[in-house]
Amino acid sequence: MLKNKNYRIIAVLIVVFIAVAIFFALQEKPESGKTYTVKRGNIETVITSKGEVKGEKYTEINLSPEICDQELRVYQLKIVDLILEGKAVKKGDYIAKLDESQIMNMMRTRIQDKEKFDADLRNAVIDSTVNLSRKREGLTNAKLDLDYLKIDLEQSKYESEAYQRKTQMSYQKAEMNIEKIRRDYLLDRNRLKIQVGRYQQRANQLQMQIEKYQKALAATKITAPEDGIVMFAKDWSGKSYGKDTEISIWRPLIATLPDMSVVITETYIREIDIAKVELNDSVRITIDALPDKVFHGNVIKIATIGEDHKDFDMKAFKLIIRFERSDKELKPGMTANNNIIVGNMKDQLLVPRKAIFTKNGKQIVYLKRGGKIVEHEIDLIIENDEYGAIGKSLKEGDVVMLYQPEKFKTESQKVASNE
Repeated sequence: MLKNKNYRIIAVLIVVFIAVAIFFALQEKPESGKTYTVKRGNIETVITSKGEVKGEKYTEINLSPEICDQELRVYQLKIVDLILEGKAVKKGDYIAKLDESQIMNMMRTRIQDKEKFDADLRNAVIDSTVNLSRKREGLTNAKLDLDYLKIDLEQSKYESEAYQRKTQMSYQKAEMNIEKIRRDYLLDRNRLKIQVGRYQQRANQLQMQIEKYQKALAATKITAPEDGIVMFAKDWSGKSYGKDTEISIWRPLIATLPDMSVVITETYIREIDIAKVELNDSVRITIDALPDKVFHGNVIKIATIGEDHKDFDMKAFKLIIRFERSDKELKPGMTANNNIIVGNMKDQLLVPRKAIFTKNGKQIVYLKRGGKIVEHEIDLIIENDEYGAIGKSLKEGDVVMLYQPEKFKTESQKVASNE
């Protein structure tokens, strides 16, 4: 009898256990770790971007004015050798070497041109000397003939009037011939002087050009104007200059020597975010090479015009962020991760972003109340990548789902999740 009673008790317990199990199985219960209890906290809205550490002040290393002289007709030069970027140098130390072959070839051409004009100049001087000597000799002879005719003219007073007239005409003709020879001489002298002057001027111009090429050749060796750490300039794609890079005389910057006493970072943000950023916004900065340190700074400059940037599919705006303090471990060129704080609210009700869904243009959460899960509209005040701050639509201690329960999914969502 006792044994049967025990069987009945066990059977009843089994039935109760099964009923409880069925009851809980029929409820929409969250999976383990799929709920979040709403609580208060502080929230920051940040815009994240990458940048490069630089000195706010720096010394530029440019192509020399001798190389940039457009009279040389050398518009681009290739870097054939350079030191490692980031190397500390002293004033006068070697930085880079530019290809001098183009300058050398142009100079050789000018030397050949000058040699030709020098030869032409010598020939012009000789021709001028010979021609003018001949003209002067002719003028001297004409003067002697005039003297003889003058004697004849004086003696002709003892002759007949016809003879006197003839002698006087010969004398006047000789005077006119002397004037002609003198004019021809002056004209030839001026003509030859101009001709020689032109050859001399061109030879001088070529000599000046040769001297410019010589100075440009000397300037192909680039040295440091001051002490510092060398940071090479970047091309249009953002790549640092290296061996075989072509440098244009219209973009003469080769490298900089940054002063790291005041540190900045340059970064770009998308045009859809630029309206959120203001001057003096706080920035939290981490450096890839210094993972244990966090730096703080402020936005000191915002570009007014967007530009195309290789890392964005839309216009980007340049920002300059100044560090509050420098650090001896900060080096130019280090990668900086900039968290620009554009919003900061304290003591707010916080809900994880993955608990917030959008339905019919409204933002909702799935709220667990009294063993049931209900769809609940919320008023989202501010959000970041992790949390959203909620107004009066929730209260502290509420439990929200971190996923969308199956019964609230549309047919298309169910098909997509099954796939």
